[in-house]
Amino acid sequence: MAGAAALGVAFAGSAAVAEEFPTKEVTLLVNYGAGGGVDRTARAVQPFLPDALGQNVIVENIGGAGGKTGLKAFMQMPRDGYTVLTAFAPATTYTKFTDPDVFEMSDLAVIAVMWTDPAILLARKDTGWTSLEDFIAYAKANPGDVTFGSSGKGSVGPILARTLFSDLGLDVRLVPYSGGGETRKAFASGEVMLTAAGAGGATSIADEAVALGLFAPEGSAPDWPDAPSINDQLAAMDAEVPEGGAYRFFAVHSDVKRDYPERFDALVEAFRQTIVDNEDFKAAAAESGVGTDWQGADAAQALIEDVDARFTDILNAEGS
Repeated sequence: MAGAAALGVAFAGSAAVAEEFPTKEVTLLVNYGAGGGVDRTARAVQPFLPDALGQNVIVENIGGAGGKTGLKAFMQMPRDGYTVLTAFAPATTYTKFTDPDVFEMSDLAVIAVMWTDPAILLARKDTGWTSLEDFIAYAKANPGDVTFGSSGKGSVGPILARTLFSDLGLDVRLVPYSGGGETRKAFASGEVMLTAAGAGGATSIADEAVALGLFAPEGSAPDWPDAPSINDQLAAMDAEVPEGGAYRFFAVHSDVKRDYPERFDALVEAFRQTIVDNEDFKAAAAESGVGTDWQGADAAQALIEDVDARFTDILNAEGS
């Protein structure tokens, strides 16, 4: 009887802990600088999450080394559920691929995937190119002349673009920038002729850009309704490249899900309420061009693991 009573007290204590989480500020850690798609993802939910969590939420940017600096910092944070990583695959795959000591996929418990975004290849309008064929013809006739703005070797657009250039034997100069925001500024100002990025994240440079093609089926990017499929265009050349995009997600360390399952569940529910139920959030996200997909924890974990496996194969083939 005493044992049963003690057990009841233990369960009651656990319930009380679950009800009290969070009891302090929650941080959304972005492993890139301000202005890029990952930062925009975090800042889209940040004003609205407190309604669901009952606590203040802040965004902290730790950029550098193509996202690796922020991932390393995240791995050193207390594993208590108060720090939520905001990142995107397959850039996380690239970090893991090039430096396996930073983290493993098993270290992450994905809360949600909020913004899926097919990659798109864009050229400046002043290049005069109106199709992928135009770009390829120019690049072959002028080796080393085309400049490509890269938001990082691990970003999905640059990964797929490098594969395209390599497969077609094109000599394109890669110009690195510290993230998506800086790359878009460079493209808009004319520093580079070409870039590749998530289609939704690239809407801010639409006035300067012509879409050479999607690394996805035609029609999969609502913001670029006339963008053709790259692979449809390559079919005439008997060529094909991998398809993919940016998968922006929220995660905590897997220790949180294992050691504090009620905290993990509370975070999942708070993100669900914000992304699915909060009409003010939806309106603000639509105005800023941020995606509002909902992939809950189980589906999101499976999706990110699948993207990780596919892009690990691509990177192995590329020899990065």
